[in-house]
Amino acid sequence: MKKTLYLSILFTIIFSITNAQEVNIIENFDNNDEDWWLEADNEERKSEIVGGKYLLTNKLEDSGYRFWNEFFLDADNDLTIEAKLKQTKGDDNMGFGIMWNSDGITDNHNFEIASTGYFRVSYREESEYTYVKEWTESDAVKGFGLYNILKIEKKGSTVRYYINNELVYTDVYRTKFNEDIGFILRTNMKVEVDYIKIKGEERKINIVEDALAVEKENLGLGINSPYSEIIPIVSADGRTLYVTRSDHPGNLGDDKDHDDIWFSELLSDGSWGPLENIGNTINNENHNFSISISPDNNTMILNGLYNFYGDGRSGNGISISHRTSEMQWGVPSQIKIENFYNDNKYQNFTVSPSNTVLVMSIERKDTYGDSDMYVSFRQQDGSYSEPLNMGAVLNTVESEGTPYIASDGVTLYFNSEGHPGYGNADIFVSKRLDDTWTNWSEPKNLGPAVNTVDWDAYFNLDAKGEYAYMVSSNNTYGEEDIFRIKLSEESKPEPVVIISGKVYNKKTNAILGANIYYEDLSNGKQLGIATSNPATGQYKIVLPYGKKYGIIGKKAGFMPVSEYIDLSEISEYTEIEKDLYLVPIIVGEVVTLNNLFFKRGKAELDGSSFPELDRLINLMNNNPKMEIEIYGHTNNIGPHDQLVELSRNRANTVKQYIVNKGIAKKRVKALGHGPDKPVASNETEAGRKKNQRVEFKIIKK
Repeated sequence: MKKTLYLSILFTIIFSITNAQEVNIIENFDNNDEDWWLEADNEERKSEIVGGKYLLTNKLEDSGYRFWNEFFLDADNDLTIEAKLKQTKGDDNMGFGIMWNSDGITDNHNFEIASTGYFRVSYREESEYTYVKEWTESDAVKGFGLYNILKIEKKGSTVRYYINNELVYTDVYRTKFNEDIGFILRTNMKVEVDYIKIKGEERKINIVEDALAVEKENLGLGINSPYSEIIPIVSADGRTLYVTRSDHPGNLGDDKDHDDIWFSELLSDGSWGPLENIGNTINNENHNFSISISPDNNTMILNGLYNFYGDGRSGNGISISHRTSEMQWGVPSQIKIENFYNDNKYQNFTVSPSNTVLVMSIERKDTYGDSDMYVSFRQQDGSYSEPLNMGAVLNTVESEGTPYIASDGVTLYFNSEGHPGYGNADIFVSKRLDDTWTNWSEPKNLGPAVNTVDWDAYFNLDAKGEYAYMVSSNNTYGEEDIFRIKLSEESKPEPVVIISGKVYNKKTNAILGANIYYEDLSNGKQLGIATSNPATGQYKIVLPYGKKYGIIGKKAGFMPVSEYIDLSEISEYTEIEKDLYLVPIIVGEVVTLNNLFFKRGKAELDGSSFPELDRLINLMNNNPKMEIEIYGHTNNIGPHDQLVELSRNRANTVKQYIVNKGIAKKRVKALGHGPDKPVASNETEAGRKKNQRVEFKIIKK
């Protein structure tokens, strides 16, 4: 992973800050103790620091090679770069010099000399070179084996090029690519760099306002070890933590040299219990990574594809596993993504709390540079759409990765090597501005209390948003460790509400495993899907505050039953319990249409009632012999005969809606009972609301 530099890295580089933004950098290559400069040897190039010199070799016979670092100095501001270097091997008519204002890969500006006494100026955009100054002879150039001092001086819109303190060319500033600065060597040559000096203005870090209010702690040896712990995933209720461990002795199989998923439960004192291996249904002798856990803690998304038995791999992609009991998981099955491919060695995924949006970090043909963040949307068949690039506000020419969608479905946390930060990769936060998932607020760095000079990634937090979990390679017990963070206010996502409960058979009170759907009652849009645990009946969903929702339980052989949840007056984190009672499709059973709404004192349906009635219509279409009676009820406020008439009119309104949608009139009867059959006390507002209802009864199946 490429090292990056900011003010907090001193070591072999001497910094002096002349004002709040101006930075002077002098690199004398005295040592490379922090591995900041690339030292490597392969078939293409060699680079090493020896005796205060940076020795660079391009071994390629037909192509140039670039050696660079990212300095986070803004090339749109004034900038001076000076380097002392000489050619020591290779043809003397090939170019070498300074590469600047570059993304290090495809786009850059170049100032080169040849030891035969020539110089040129060029830039490359989308891998196409433009030579703004072709090879030009100059007496300022010293020959082979002699040091030359090259200097680039940008002031305003003017760029001046100097060789050994002599101005040789003046140009206009063209375009900003990125902050990479380094050296370019043409074919088959060796160059020795004595120093590089850089003076400019720092690229500002867009930091959250109250970043220093964050508290960060290593979770200790109960969770961490001398081995690598990565990808912390905490359940919505904050009580279960999943961690991926690399090469750990407790990993399953004879060969421990792989990754397994482990988990820990929160103890009563607020600490985490020891990690336990999640088991061999999910873990095998391949690399096993968890991606996300559903809010109900019953569905896990996994990196990679599993074979039929779950004991090996069958390809690249992602898989899904459902909990089959309190401690067991089912064999993972593939989640299909249309036209999925990844040209990068690494990939990361996260799933929205609604299970309807998939965000991934991959590299594709339209990626800006290294890996970018893409989004896919769940289709009706359970697959996901072709990945869509999430745009240049989030993505840079460097790597963006380890995305996480918070419980509000709006706040995105991710790490980036391209946005200004404090080290190799920093964690940022951005807010979704619309439903396209390509329009985002400017990412904000979570600050130096979260980010370090090393690699920081895998930010994850519970629904309450108080504590986050992340991975860092700084101040660890071995390799990467898991840290817990108490977030500042601006770093937190929007407040949400956790709805939890159990699903029962209404007739027998038996526990049921069922699908739970939830919708926005203002427009009938389905927002997400969850499942209840078949062993315990437990379900859990997370909803943003400020709206009215319908929660629907569905299971084959049962009528879909909905519950009404009004969060329009809630503006802070809240937990609500709501059990669901599914009614079996049996003659004589009665179901309340909980999400049916009328205009006050009238029989006119509110538009938010249509999804509820459409579910009843679907039920009758799926059971073509079914006949029902619809009952209208009211509370006892008002004259009895008027209340009976109102209840009868409302029942007839429902009947007419159903008939208009194609259900035969003879299959539906409508009756009004007024206030005569209350289910709660009329002495309270809550009781009166329960009594004012519409029900239907199956009279023929």
